[in-house]
Amino acid sequence: MTLAEEIRGRVRRRLVEQRALVSALLELRAQLQGSLLVRYMECGKAACACHGGRKHGPYFVLSNRSGGRGSFAYLDAAEAARARTLVRRYREFRRGLTRLQKVNLDLVSLLRRYQQARLKQTGTRMGLGVASHT
Repeated sequence: MTLAEEIRGRVRRRLVEQRALVSALLELRAQLQGSLLVRYMECGKAACACHGGRKHGPYFVLSNRSGGRGSFAYLDAAEAARARTLVRRYREFRRGLTRLQKVNLDLVSLLRRYQQARLKQTGTRMGLGVASHT
């Protein structure tokens, strides 16, 4: 097997991986950017049990940063469960994009190496010596 054939096989495997990543990203439709926090708080009543360790809560808070400003919203338990799923999807999407960028960079590198191997192969067959293109 020539170097060009080996590289061609690697390109094909990367293309399969690329397609799978894109397909998986497209499945993560509904998303929510932010962080979901659970807070327990003390109230202002001096005689309340919350000052002795049994704090009020849980309170679910969705925190988000947009345009350099932070915001938050209190959610009930059902909303928090849905938000948790959507925030997880957002993070999965971001990780998938990062992986896709790496695969794409690897593809470009492999294709350049393939081109160089083919140029070298063609030049040798034609009796021209080694082609030196970058």
